[in-house]
Amino acid sequence: MEQLAQFALSIGLAYVLFEFYCMPANWASNIQQLKFAAPNLYGRALVLSLIFILLAWALIGASVSLLVATAALLVASVLISGVSAYLPDTSRYFIGRQLAQILVLLLLVVELTQSWEQVDELSQKLLEPGPLVIALAYLLILSPSSKLLALVLQRWSPITHQPEQNLPMAGQAIGMVERCLVVTCVLLHQFAAIGFIVAAKSIFRFGDLTGQSDRKLTEYVMLGTLLSVAISVFTGLAAHALYDAFN
Repeated sequence: MEQLAQFALSIGLAYVLFEFYCMPANWASNIQQLKFAAPNLYGRALVLSLIFILLAWALIGASVSLLVATAALLVASVLISGVSAYLPDTSRYFIGRQLAQILVLLLLVVELTQSWEQVDELSQKLLEPGPLVIALAYLLILSPSSKLLALVLQRWSPITHQPEQNLPMAGQAIGMVERCLVVTCVLLHQFAAIGFIVAAKSIFRFGDLTGQSDRKLTEYVMLGTLLSVAISVFTGLAAHALYDAFN
């Protein structure tokens, strides 16, 4: 397990340094424009493969399996970058591309270190009731809680349409981030930080809610914030109690 962790972390560190700090900025635009005809597409895959084989050679030694793994990484990197160049440049596809590349690296690391047994043990631990409860808690406070809050608050909503100056779906996204932070604080027993989160949100909204004509909107925002925090706190407490019960 120690060798697997050392190899995986070394490869991960090297990948992040190359992909986001060392790779020239014009490479990404060149790949996006020319797709599979871009020379930088193959240059990126080649550099990544060289980094991989050098680290693997230093950590686990040379072997025929290493050469095969490096060749597989070269082909996979070309395919991942080439195919992603045809997809829209959005956060969803960016995350998907990075996850695909990291998954390939991790699979090769596990294969070279012959750590499938340790991976199986880790997967079994992740499928135990405790981690599943935590995952369920985070899923519940995202989209389900947003829909519940919208239904509960609709009878008091003073807004009949979304103002043009507001970002689309920004309120929902802010609420999701807020609830994630609150649940994390509850699970870590950092209850004081919850007050900081609520205070920070209140300060940023203060300028929009100071007018006398905005009293209904002020009460609506306060009610929504309190309900959101209450749902997050109770969800976090329930998840923490169930996690302790299963462990």
